[in-house]
Amino acid sequence: MTGKSPGHDQATASGDGVPAYTESARAILDAAERLFSTKGFSAVSMREIAAASGRHLASANYYFGSKVGLFEAAFLRRIVPVNARRLELLERYRASGRTDLEDVIDAYLQPLFDPDEPDPAQAARLIMLFSKQLLSNPGEHEYLQEYYDEVARAFIVAIESARPGLTPTDVVWGYNYMIGILVFTLAGQENLARIPAGTAGVLQADSSPQETIARLKRFICAGIDSLG
Repeated sequence: MTGKSPGHDQATASGDGVPAYTESARAILDAAERLFSTKGFSAVSMREIAAASGRHLASANYYFGSKVGLFEAAFLRRIVPVNARRLELLERYRASGRTDLEDVIDAYLQPLFDPDEPDPAQAARLIMLFSKQLLSNPGEHEYLQEYYDEVARAFIVAIESARPGLTPTDVVWGYNYMIGILVFTLAGQENLARIPAGTAGVLQADSSPQETIARLKRFICAGIDSLG
């Protein structure tokens, strides 16, 4: 655990709160994202990341200190703007009277699939892979948990308001079940449960992020409603 944003001394904050790294640091972060998403966190070394970025290992260590520090920087670069958009969209929906459970879940899901990304589905997958690493090793990345606190509080309150018949315990469990569903299903089809032979062909890639969001909303809303 680094205890602060990795590379802080070598970067200045951008408008959305994410450090604005130098060109070399961004190249290292880009390479780390590619390798983490294809090989997993444990299977990648700092030397491999540096080589993939075309930079020296010393530069990677200078900017990020360690592989954990590099992971945390890559995570923050993705999750800080996503969580900011979640809160903004939730408030926008509330202000316009859109406070049903489906609207709340939509506000959580839509920012994962950034339309400005070349591949929105891959960007969502990467964020959930980072989340999976974080949730699997909470002690190693403890300070990153705070970046979810405000979002968790806001969405738990919104779910409770949308479904006042649920107990506080059910609301909290419903929120956590949603996180589990997203981590598992968006981490890539190779991580899905094994499908019986002869039926694998029915699992086709969604035609668009909106199709994925619509399916997730139906399932998550039905699951939360079933707790009442």
